[in-house]
Amino acid sequence: MTVPEGHDRAAKRILGDARVMADALRVFVPGGWIADIDLDTLRPLPAEHVNAELRRRRGDLLWTTELEGGGAVVIAVEAQSTPDPRMPARMMTLTGLVCEGLAAEARGADGRMPAVLPIVLYTGLRRWTPALDLAERVGPPAELSAYVAGPRYLLLDVRAMAKQDLPERNLMSAFVRIEAAGSPEALLEALRGTLAWLGDDELGLAFVRWVSDVLMPLRFPEADREPIEDLKEGMTMLAERAKQWTEQWFAEGRETGLREGLEQGQRDMAVRLARLKFGGAATERLSPLLDRIADPAALAEVGDWVIQCSDAAELLARTENAASSGNRRNGP
Repeated sequence: MTVPEGHDRAAKRILGDARVMADALRVFVPGGWIADIDLDTLRPLPAEHVNAELRRRRGDLLWTTELEGGGAVVIAVEAQSTPDPRMPARMMTLTGLVCEGLAAEARGADGRMPAVLPIVLYTGLRRWTPALDLAERVGPPAELSAYVAGPRYLLLDVRAMAKQDLPERNLMSAFVRIEAAGSPEALLEALRGTLAWLGDDELGLAFVRWVSDVLMPLRFPEADREPIEDLKEGMTMLAERAKQWTEQWFAEGRETGLREGLEQGQRDMAVRLARLKFGGAATERLSPLLDRIADPAALAEVGDWVIQCSDAAELLARTENAASSGNRRNGP
């Protein structure tokens, strides 16, 4: 599946709202220290603390917030729709650039700086396999791992989060439900449920545009897309698109089911004929060969061979040849 170019950018537009980021911190970031964050102070990292190298990085979301007993935390968020094995190094670089920009913020005799929390928000379908820090990728000597490990980033995997008991009226929960929806109905229902309590504001329109411009094309690439300027009109258009997608989905499912049913029926018939003519030992060897053949014409020919062949060895040899040719199934 090809991920639209704007997928990560659209996700960052949603996450670029302080209300969404605050809800994410409240619910999905572990640790008792979260209770000490003053979320009323959550704001984008001021430009004067972002150096030239960091400005050239596109799409990193940087937030700063104060702690209720003193001190501050910088949250660096990177949205990813595909696994990237370079992620430990990328997040180490991002954290280093943030710390370099914050050097002027050092306070007190010990030169303390705000802490940095690096987060990767993963929205992809494949399992996330990259290491969470460089220590997992360091070879011998093991004693050096402490010097090259870099920071460990927090992975927020949307598919894993969707399996949790998500709180209601939480914008990050809404993001997760919409992103992880597995059907057109579920996608539209999650969006409607969000807008019902979020209301008609700029963030609501951003959610609708995200669904229209990114999520729908991922799942329904043939649909026509039009710019959405109005929330109500956008929801009407999405409802119609979801209906079309559902109809196409069921049509493709019926076609696939009929084809697979025909193939399985032909396999079953060949096995029954072989059992009657050559006995059970032959069918035990024949069945796995038939599972490798997808072409209905080739399967029908195996049924003819059961009648034509004088012994099981000849039948199995012909079937093995068919299974090894272009008639075989995709995959193992």
